[in-house]
Amino acid sequence: MAARLRDLHNPHLPGLRSGGPVSGSRGRAVLILGAVGVLVLALLVGLVVSLTGLFSSGGSSGPDAAPAAGSAAGPEVSGQGAVGSGPQAEAALARAPMLELPAQAVLPHALSSRSAGAPIALPAPRQVAGVPVPTGFDDTPEGAIAQAVELTRTGAAGMDPQVWAQAYTSLAEPGAAAADQTPAARDMVGFRRAANLPRTGPREGMTISWAPTSAMIKGSTDDGRYTVVCVLGELVTDYKGRVASGGWGNCLPLRRMGEQWRVASGPAAWVAPAAWPGSDEAIAAGYRDITR
Repeated sequence: MAARLRDLHNPHLPGLRSGGPVSGSRGRAVLILGAVGVLVLALLVGLVVSLTGLFSSGGSSGPDAAPAAGSAAGPEVSGQGAVGSGPQAEAALARAPMLELPAQAVLPHALSSRSAGAPIALPAPRQVAGVPVPTGFDDTPEGAIAQAVELTRTGAAGMDPQVWAQAYTSLAEPGAAAADQTPAARDMVGFRRAANLPRTGPREGMTISWAPTSAMIKGSTDDGRYTVVCVLGELVTDYKGRVASGGWGNCLPLRRMGEQWRVASGPAAWVAPAAWPGSDEAIAAGYRDITR
């Protein structure tokens, strides 16, 4: 999703830029280009267009039909297991491409009758009070997933890059990718730009939250101290009672340090596959349900 959202930054895409008044044939051309641009964007970033519709009268939630089951290729590295150890192995794991899904996959649609595996039971945090993000999870893969869930849930509040940076930085070890260089931050910047929101801060009458549903382990180093996990959930925007939702995922490289899982030094993880939780596309990507 982040890769697609980056297209929104392209100044050559019509329909996204505001400017001074236009008139005559030039004005009509701008309007036509703008309409075409909206159609193109609807195909590229279905979720963003859906949520943007909340802010205009009669906003549409966009297409609700899922791509045909099995239309996507299988995951390239999901659950690949141990990959060696050391900085090079870690970087290769973090940067390994993951399944790319159609933009429409994030929109609400039918749940799959299949599963990618047994549900993952997440441990509880040992430290909640006095920290930006709950922490102190078990030294297990499930503990790493639980940490990624809490970081993503806290950081995704409002889809605000500043909130994300505060949560991310609180758990990042020295040498970790900067918060604004992560796919999650780029998603948030693109989301706010497409929805005509300020770069940071709340909008009156609007709440945006992320509820985790699923996760997977992309892979771990042989020593088990470094792992890349991906979490998926439902992103819900409520603007004065008008609600839109879609799937949103986030992958993070984590390292075990003392009693904590921290965001690991090295490159940011590849863009997470984004799909409606529980759909065929989510299963194809390797996401499994999480339980508490």
